[in-house]
Amino acid sequence: MPIGDGGPDDSGSTLVQSGKAALTFTEMAAFVHDIEARPLARLLSDMGGLMALPDAKHQLVVMVLRKKVRPGVAEREAILGRLRELQAGAPDAVVRQRAEAFLAKPAE
Repeated sequence: MPIGDGGPDDSGSTLVQSGKAALTFTEMAAFVHDIEARPLARLLSDMGGLMALPDAKHQLVVMVLRKKVRPGVAEREAILGRLRELQAGAPDAVVRQRAEAFLAKPAE
């Protein structure tokens, strides 16, 4: 599978594509593991596509992101900063709304 170009809303990345394709419990568990293991720079570039996934898969993304933005976690500020960027200027209204909702309650 080709790797996406790393654009700010790269919905063609292998991570986003695997999220879209995940149907079984095993596939969804693997998707969660892939999000958790994703290097920070690649996770940030995939964030727009991840925030645009269907509801059930978006909830998996939120679950992982909540762990990554706990106080004291090294990735916290970078992830919150990227979500603020998406909230302010993502072309997709769903992505903007989801980023806003996450930022309103990052530690829920």
